[in-house]
Amino acid sequence: MKMGFLRRYQSEIYGNYRVAYLRNGAITGLVIAAVVFFCKIIYYPIYAPENYVTDITLLVATLFFAYRYRRRLTDGKVFFKELMLYGLGLGIVAAAVYGLFLLFYGSVLDDGFCDRCLNHFINGEMNGSGTDEEKAATVEVMRTYKLRTWAFIGFFRTSVMSIMTAFVAALLFRTEKNVVKKKV
Repeated sequence: MKMGFLRRYQSEIYGNYRVAYLRNGAITGLVIAAVVFFCKIIYYPIYAPENYVTDITLLVATLFFAYRYRRRLTDGKVFFKELMLYGLGLGIVAAAVYGLFLLFYGSVLDDGFCDRCLNHFINGEMNGSGTDEEKAATVEVMRTYKLRTWAFIGFFRTSVMSIMTAFVAALLFRTEKNVVKKKV
């Protein structure tokens, strides 16, 4: 029997992960927003739309909700694929809620948000590699960024981080191994 490069797995979805990731993703997005707001209250306003605080919050929430999802399933059976789909959905919904919060945060709660983001990224760009002309061109492009651009950056980066957190959660909490389908 010769196996191809890609193996096809036979798996079964044990739970209703779509409803769970919508609800838990919204909660996760609100938790990330609350952490950012708490940082603002204790005089540590965010300087970038995404940072280690938001990444760690996303990871902890994803792990918590993946574990909770598995515990609520009949017999606690769950495949890697189901947990990956659950984690990805949770992360995308959380990123959308967080992106909307950034719009609210920058327009209502923190007037200096866009300026801090711009200064942070300009300082990082000036310390990076490249010619002075390339750096100057990048800085000029960054100066055109508005609040919606920074909110989109926060949404996009949180979405990308959700891929990694979903992978970690799926590896940690899967209970069933997939059976490789045999070619006919």
